[in-house]
Amino acid sequence: MRVIAGKYRGRKINPPKDNSVRPTSDKIKEALFDVLQNEVSDAVVIDLFAGTGALGIEALSRGAKKVYFCDKDARSIALLQSNLTFVEKGSYEILKGDYADILLRLSSRGIKADLMFCDPPFADREGGKILSAAAKCEIMAEGGLITVERHSYDGEIAEDVFFPEQTKRYGNVSLDFFRNCTKCALTGTFDPFTNGHLFLAEEALKQFGSLYVLVLVNEAKTTAFPVEKRLKMIQTVLKRYKKRVKIVFYDGYAADYCKEHGIKYIIRGVRNEKDLAYEREMADYNFRRGGTETLFIPAVRPEISSTAVKEKLFKGEEVGDFVAEELLPMLAKEEKWKT
Repeated sequence: MRVIAGKYRGRKINPPKDNSVRPTSDKIKEALFDVLQNEVSDAVVIDLFAGTGALGIEALSRGAKKVYFCDKDARSIALLQSNLTFVEKGSYEILKGDYADILLRLSSRGIKADLMFCDPPFADREGGKILSAAAKCEIMAEGGLITVERHSYDGEIAEDVFFPEQTKRYGNVSLDFFRNCTKCALTGTFDPFTNGHLFLAEEALKQFGSLYVLVLVNEAKTTAFPVEKRLKMIQTVLKRYKKRVKIVFYDGYAADYCKEHGIKYIIRGVRNEKDLAYEREMADYNFRRGGTETLFIPAVRPEISSTAVKEKLFKGEEVGDFVAEELLPMLAKEEKWKT
C-alpha cells in the first residue's frame, strides 16, 4: 500500500497485521480520488473509520487542509500513528471512540467538514446510521461531500437529508456519494417534459444545490406517455445536470415525499392568474400536510405546455420550439401521432 499522488506520493502505508482491519484497496482508492479531484484541495476532512489512515493520508498528500482520523480500535490507532510519521505535524488529529460520539465531539468544537470518508465494516451495514448521525450533529459544511464504501449487493442506502449524488461500482464494492446541499422538488406529470419544465428546472438549480424532479400521478389527467417513457425523456433532457438532479416516480402526495426526504421547497410554474389561483390552493395544502413551501416562478413562455405539445403532435405540427431537441426522435417514434 502506497500514497498514489501528491506531496507524499510513493510513501509506504503499513497494512494491518491481521484481518481485524479491511483497508481500502489501492484500486478503489485511486477510483475514489478520481471522483474527488476537485473536492480535496484545502478541505477539512473526517476519515471516520480510518483503519490504516490510507484515505486521510491520501487527502493530505493532495492538499487537504486538515484531516481528523477517527477509529475506536486500539490496534487501528497504533497503526495510524505508525503510518503518520512522515505526515506534517499539525495537519491532522487522531480521535479514538465510537463514530457517533466522535461526530458529536467534533461538532461541539464548531468543526465543519468539507469531506468525510466512511468505510465501516461491510458486515455492519452502518451506512444509513452514519449519515443520520452526521445529519443530526450538523457536522458537514454546506456543499460538503460524504463517501460511503459498501458491498455492492447490500443495495442503496436509504437517506432523507443528504442528496444522493452518484454511486460508482467496482466489482463487489460500491462507493456512494452524498452531498450536503439545499434541496427542492419540481413536481408534475410531465406528459411530456417541455421547454417550460426545463426552464423551471434550470431556475431551481440556480437557487438550490440539488433538484428532485418528482413525477406524480394526477387522477384528473389521462396521460399520453407511460411513466417509463416520461422518466426517460426527463433523464435525456437533464443529463447534463445528472449529479445534481434525481428523477423519481411517486404514486402519492408530493408533500409526503418531500417530508420523507427533507425537501423544504416545491417549485411550480405559473402561466396566468387562473394557474396562480390553483397553485396557491395546492401550496396551502402542501404546507398544511408536510410543511413544504411552494415557490412560484412565472413561465418564460406561457404558450408552452404539455397539452399544447400533444395537440401539435396530433395535428402533425412541428414541436421543436416547445421541447428539447433531444426529445424529437423519441416523440416521432410514437405510433399514436401517426393515426
